[in-house]
Amino acid sequence: MEKKVGEALVSRGLPRGIYLLLQRYFRHSVGVQSAALAFYLLFMIFPFLIFISALLGLLDLNVTAILLALGEFLPRDVVDIIRAYLIHVGQSPSPELLVFGLFFSIWFPMRATNALMVSVRTAYHLGPPKRAVIHRLKTLLYTVVLISAITLTLTLMTVGERLLSYAVGNFRLPLLLAELWVRMRFPAAAVVGYFALFFLYALAQDGRRPWRDLWPGTLAALAVWMGLSWLYAMYVENFANYSLLYGSIGTVVVLMIWLYMSANVLILGAELNGTLVAMRKEGGEKT
Repeated sequence: MEKKVGEALVSRGLPRGIYLLLQRYFRHSVGVQSAALAFYLLFMIFPFLIFISALLGLLDLNVTAILLALGEFLPRDVVDIIRAYLIHVGQSPSPELLVFGLFFSIWFPMRATNALMVSVRTAYHLGPPKRAVIHRLKTLLYTVVLISAITLTLTLMTVGERLLSYAVGNFRLPLLLAELWVRMRFPAAAVVGYFALFFLYALAQDGRRPWRDLWPGTLAALAVWMGLSWLYAMYVENFANYSLLYGSIGTVVVLMIWLYMSANVLILGAELNGTLVAMRKEGGEKT
């Protein structure tokens, strides 16, 4: 029976999957959900920048290395606005500013996480959560995971060759370990992103889901997001001139477009998983 189901899925295959995915995009209002998520992500960024800049000011960390790391996958205009903001807020670091940034760095990510979980539940046709308290706890848990993943990714990206050479020369860090870090930090950052997204799709469920219902959309969303971010960065830097069209708010326009595209990809990853689940059920019913 399983062989017949597999053959039925393969026979319809890609065209049927694309049709169902497009149908879901419009039926579930993915564009509207992505706009709402992009809004929350935008308001998540600036408190997080306040927190990071205050932390950098208190700990005297390397802002340039962080900006260089962000420049690997973000458009130049987005990196420029982050640079200006870090410099502006970092000129007067204070513990009060750190606490303020930390509070809103948790509040707005919680709103973004909640919007993402609602979209994931819609993709799996789960409906509203039955236990509101458990859902809030899951939202808080994933918010902590999200912030930890961002911090770990920034650490992987910013600890570069110069700092490792200093550690080798002054702290006797094994040269082999330093070379391994340089070669593996980008794949390691991708792995962190994969598990952060996988955990989101899993945590939004009411119960445990089979691995096959979670990983395809996770892998596809991560790959598409990385490729789309790179292509958009190339487009903005070489072809588009938003500052000419929109003046001083051109950078914000670039940021909003990138956030909206990212939100679409994250939600469509869950929709892809939902599509594959529906195709398996459809194939089982017809055999």
